[in-house]
Amino acid sequence: MGLILLILFWGSAFPIIKITLQFMSPFIIALIRVTVGGTLLFLVVRKLAYGVKESISALLNIGIFLVLLNLGIQYSANPGLASTLIYTQPVFVLILSRLVLKERINLLQVLGIVLAFTGVIASVGLSNFDLGSVIALLGGLTWAVGTIYYRVYLRDRDVLALNAYMSLFSGLFLAPVSLVEPRFTPNLEGIGLALLVSVTAQALGFILWFNAVKSIGPVRASTIVLLVPVSSYLFSYLLLGEIPTLEEAVGSAVTLFGIFLTFIPGINTRKLS
Repeated sequence: MGLILLILFWGSAFPIIKITLQFMSPFIIALIRVTVGGTLLFLVVRKLAYGVKESISALLNIGIFLVLLNLGIQYSANPGLASTLIYTQPVFVLILSRLVLKERINLLQVLGIVLAFTGVIASVGLSNFDLGSVIALLGGLTWAVGTIYYRVYLRDRDVLALNAYMSLFSGLFLAPVSLVEPRFTPNLEGIGLALLVSVTAQALGFILWFNAVKSIGPVRASTIVLLVPVSSYLFSYLLLGEIPTLEEAVGSAVTLFGIFLTFIPGINTRKLS
């Protein structure tokens, strides 16, 4: 039940952010999200895991990442497509693990990488690779760099206390950055939607995610949340009337299948070393 809620919360966040962008800038949305979400997380765990390394992780995994996520949604025609491109993160993690950490990958995972990027090209098209697509992919890459950084320096930290701190610290980063575009229209709908994303995607989302990782393990949990882009396409249709093109649907399916393959540690395949 928890994972189902998580998929619904994270998937619906993309079109909800698209609607909220009518009332405020992507920077203001991110600032509200980390401030409210981080405060709620702190009230749950009653402690913070803080420090220099934690602050760097906050910028990579939350502050910069959320700005790129919101900008990717703003400049993408369909929030579902932006979601798919953001969720190329595991592919970038695998590539960086090989290049930076010198970890070995198997042939099936290499096939997954190729399929994932083939699906991206099929979804967007070389001639239609717009600003939103580029920003969303950069979001996935930034998230991946943050994941590697976390694995190297912070994997022994209390994850909820760490995420509470990272959310709140990201607010200190986003407050001045939001001055780049301080657009904010006082409107109950816009404020309500921003608060909704803060509660569901940020606070409850992280709690449900780490509960899932604890109960079924990170690989199975990560595999299941690949349904988030599917959920995002569904909510984009329900809330915005956005129907994916055939290219977007097929390309996204190929991308997600490729990402799924990257989670497979090896099935009697020769590893690349």
